[in-house]
Amino acid sequence: MKLADLTDQKIAIWGYGVEGQATVSYLQRHFPDIPLTVLCPDNEADDAAVKFNHQTVTAELLSQFDVVIKSPGISPYQAAVEDSQVKIISASALWFGNELNRGDKRPTVIAVTGTKGKSTACYLLHKALQACDLNSVIAGNFGRPLISCDNDHDVMVLETSSYQAQDGAIQADISVMLNLYTEHLDWHGDEDRYHRDKWRLIESAHQAVLNAEDKNSQRLQSHSPPKSATYFNHLSGFYVLDGVLMHQDKALLSTAGWQLKGAHNLQNLAAVLTVLKVMGLDVKPALNAVKRCPPLPHRLQSLGVFNGVAVINDSIASTPHATWAALQTVPVERTVLLVGGYERGVDWDWFAEKIANKPPKRIICSGANGERISQTLEKHNAIIKCTRVDTLQAAVDQALEITEPGDYVLLSPGAPSFDAFRDYQDRGEQFGQWIQEFSQP
Repeated sequence: MKLADLTDQKIAIWGYGVEGQATVSYLQRHFPDIPLTVLCPDNEADDAAVKFNHQTVTAELLSQFDVVIKSPGISPYQAAVEDSQVKIISASALWFGNELNRGDKRPTVIAVTGTKGKSTACYLLHKALQACDLNSVIAGNFGRPLISCDNDHDVMVLETSSYQAQDGAIQADISVMLNLYTEHLDWHGDEDRYHRDKWRLIESAHQAVLNAEDKNSQRLQSHSPPKSATYFNHLSGFYVLDGVLMHQDKALLSTAGWQLKGAHNLQNLAAVLTVLKVMGLDVKPALNAVKRCPPLPHRLQSLGVFNGVAVINDSIASTPHATWAALQTVPVERTVLLVGGYERGVDWDWFAEKIANKPPKRIICSGANGERISQTLEKHNAIIKCTRVDTLQAAVDQALEITEPGDYVLLSPGAPSFDAFRDYQDRGEQFGQWIQEFSQP
């Protein structure tokens, strides 16, 4: 949508998180005198020069406006949206409609999505591009809000959630699909819609980078092929073999050769290097640069050793697939695994089958879906030892009581955090504090 189309329109911003606040700033910069209404809970209001409306959002309320700019976390698959008579757009639609081609310079837009690994892949891609002497910025779901960015960059790296891909507003030069599992069913309604909403990012891109081993991507590609595709996890390009990153028949990097843990992060790097190849860039300086990159916080982050017990914070893990990937980085039989959180109805049978014959030393389940996870795991194999507690703090206390020197405590919840925490960062930070407090003499 063009800014000119907003003149004399009655505008609301629905949601007042980081992106909502950035959207208000953007509009006020372009229209200093335009009246804006923000729809949000009363505890989110601040002293911004807007009108705050804290009513429950209904179709009737939305229809009072001409244009509503919706934050990504708010699902469009609800009666308030479907029954309203209003144009609902995203901040991404505003940016692509007005900022991408502003002035003489147009950045290359690389949008990265996937059920897991998005932030790490964007982080590695950003560092790799900088090593190739390109001015890169990370925006979107990780980094800066896109609406707050100008276009004075060589490359825009956009971490794109399924929420942000849903409306098809993001028009990328290169789109990357790392993997596609099951997530966010409460927002999308069902698995099929989640997959289709993600795939919109691939359909609209000039060039797609796809995971040759991902079955859901293969299925979607057969029904809705991208304009052009290049593959990672394929023998013709970058792939991982026995814990080693390969390019065709040449070994490039092992899991022991850098600071990030797990073969899944080598697969993220395979995707990143494939993007560089598509762009015609030299991967050698990029590979040297990413070898020095430390892991991002809350992503298989080592918190240290306490009384001989190694503690790892993987609070970002919000799916069973992410938890399984985390388990591949530790000695499973010496690991106490902490799982559970917000209930999204995700199936844990797949995970149960994976660990049935070689489970962790103990699995401690907590949170809103803790009881369901525990029941699912125990019904698969009696050797899976599960304990159910109410809170993550209680899980931490129990884990540190039953561990011995040489053991590991791994927080990899496999579920979102907002049943009990502000976000995954808050969950990871409180986890670290509880570890410190328990370990003090």
